[in-house]
Amino acid sequence: MAEAHSPQVKLELLKQVTGNLFHCPNDEALAHCISVDCRMGAGIAVLFKQKFEGVSELLKQKPPCWKPCSSPFVS
Repeated sequence: MAEAHSPQVKLELLKQVTGNLFHCPNDEALAHCISVDCRMGAGIAVLFKQKFEGVSELLKQKPPCWKPCSSPFVS
């Protein structure tokens, strides 16, 4: 058996995939960290906001900035 430092062992911690992020399989999850104000006004955050909506549900939770919200998108 090859040891961890051997070039024969390749750990796949990250996998780069090219394509539309929002067309991932249903058994995979998407997550995106946002600021406490839930503005989501730039970059990929805008696409998450448009695709999944639910910002009002996140704002209703009013969590401290260190505590994650429960997602309105996951059952």
